[in-house]
Amino acid sequence: MLAHRLRHRVTFQFNGPPLRDENNVPIPGSGGWQTVVLADGTRLEDVPAEVLTGPGREFQGGAATQAETSARINLRWFPADDRAMAAWRIEWDGRIYNITSVETDITARREWRLRVVDGPSEGQ
Repeated sequence: MLAHRLRHRVTFQFNGPPLRDENNVPIPGSGGWQTVVLADGTRLEDVPAEVLTGPGREFQGGAATQAETSARINLRWFPADDRAMAAWRIEWDGRIYNITSVETDITARREWRLRVVDGPSEGQ
């Protein structure tokens, strides 16, 4: 992977469970989308990446016209489970992208290739 292609910065987020008090009652406002932290303590925010946006499309949903944009994000490999990554979302340039597929290169240890979509669900 060529370093000059990694000109964008993305942040990975996961939907954390709400915190609970001593009576096991969820604390309002806790939980929600948080920055992913790897096992070694590395926070996955402002990760260098190559974001290639693709064509958008419009469709009818919920009695309204909805718009969605697909993209591919290439970034350096880091130790993470691809099944866990599928539940994460990515924030880039003020937009939220759902991860639809996670692929690695042929050696499976040089780069991640993510297919993402930005649309009405906004990472939900």
